[in-house]
Amino acid sequence: MEQTTVLEPAKRPTFITVLCVLSFVGIAISLIGGIMNYFTYSALAATGDMFGGLKTDAGQDLNNAMNAMASAIGMDYPKMAMSALVQALFNIPILIGVLMMWKQRKVGFWVYTVFEVIQAILPLVMGLGLIGGVTSILMLIFAILFIVLYGVNLKHMS
Repeated sequence: MEQTTVLEPAKRPTFITVLCVLSFVGIAISLIGGIMNYFTYSALAATGDMFGGLKTDAGQDLNNAMNAMASAIGMDYPKMAMSALVQALFNIPILIGVLMMWKQRKVGFWVYTVFEVIQAILPLVMGLGLIGGVTSILMLIFAILFIVLYGVNLKHMS
């Protein structure tokens, strides 16, 4: 009598499952938000100002003040629109990395790590000034947190 052994895939640890689910939710929010921001900033770039429809003197003063403030902190609407679109698109390889980690494939960690770091520094690279710097810092904090948490679980991946 011949015995055959069936190898079952290793059970995914609960912690990796939780991290992946959180990543899936974050990717969906980031993708939707990036696409919405692209259209918002594109519309603002097309109008040239934030409150262009205000026809009163007070409205024009507010418009001029808001545009001056936006310029002072580096809000360049065409650049912001392009950055939002590129960041939204970076969620695709990040999603692929998370899917690989869901299947307990170690290569997914490296795909995830590379694209998360690039996505986080993108606002700085695109020259978005103060807004880009603050955005990059916040994105790096979360990226590093998740990279470390996934990295702790690399021993469960093949």
